[in-house]
Amino acid sequence: MAHEIEMRIPTTKTVMHADVVFEIRSDGDKLGELHVSKGSIDWYHRNAVKPTRLRWERFDRVMEDLKRP
Repeated sequence: MAHEIEMRIPTTKTVMHADVVFEIRSDGDKLGELHVSKGSIDWYHRNAVKPTRLRWERFDRVMEDLKRP
């Protein structure tokens, strides 16, 4: 399973008013898009209109929980 990640970023390096967007593909098929903003991280599954959204504090807790046995 080959993964491809394409990144589109605004002209500045600091995330301000425009999201940084990662397009994620597996074997050429689009899995979704990851949008990174100042307030949250949003996952748009394939062609979803509404994202699954995690505020940064919640994202941190999810990642911590995943590394626990």
